[in-house]
Amino acid sequence: MKKYMLQMSACAMAIALTACGGGGDSTETATADTAPAITTQPAALTVVAGQDATFSVVATGGKLSYQWRKDGLAVPGLTASKFTFAPAYATHAGSYDVVVSNSLGSVTSTAAVLTVGIVPAVTTQPVSQTIAAGKPVTFTVAATGSDTLTYQWRKASTNIAGATAASYTIPAVAAADAASYDVVITNTYGSATSAAAVLTVN
Repeated sequence: MKKYMLQMSACAMAIALTACGGGGDSTETATADTAPAITTQPAALTVVAGQDATFSVVATGGKLSYQWRKDGLAVPGLTASKFTFAPAYATHAGSYDVVVSNSLGSVTSTAAVLTVGIVPAVTTQPVSQTIAAGKPVTFTVAATGSDTLTYQWRKASTNIAGATAASYTIPAVAAADAASYDVVITNTYGSATSAAAVLTVN
């Protein structure tokens, strides 16, 4: 009887070991890291100052880290796959790329240019004037803004043909010229209208 019980006990132990994975060979499967690879590059952006600007990158590989750069220099704090300037200003304009890295290496994205457009803004308004008939008068405006600014002077809100410079001159004022004058300044990103300047003819 004792011999029989010992045989049963040994058998039970063998069954228990097999059920618990304690017997035979066992292989543990682990997912190995892979070197970074960029699948979606950051895209160039053009925004108007005051709007949001977002850059993003998509990459594959294990345990990735990110470092965005502006004009080749690392930008502190920009260490995620996506970032947003909210809002973007003229000082943010530049060329951005991102270095994606892990323990097996690193890869650098293509550069994406951020263009921040500035809408026109009048810095010096045209001035009201009183002029004697037959004398010349000149209205002048100064403005800032991105790219090339275009000008359109108006008399009583009606465009004046050919008056498309930063100043407008009437060589010899007549009574019919008495009116209010303003100028619309335009670029790719928007427009601004100056204050009205009144011409009084004596």
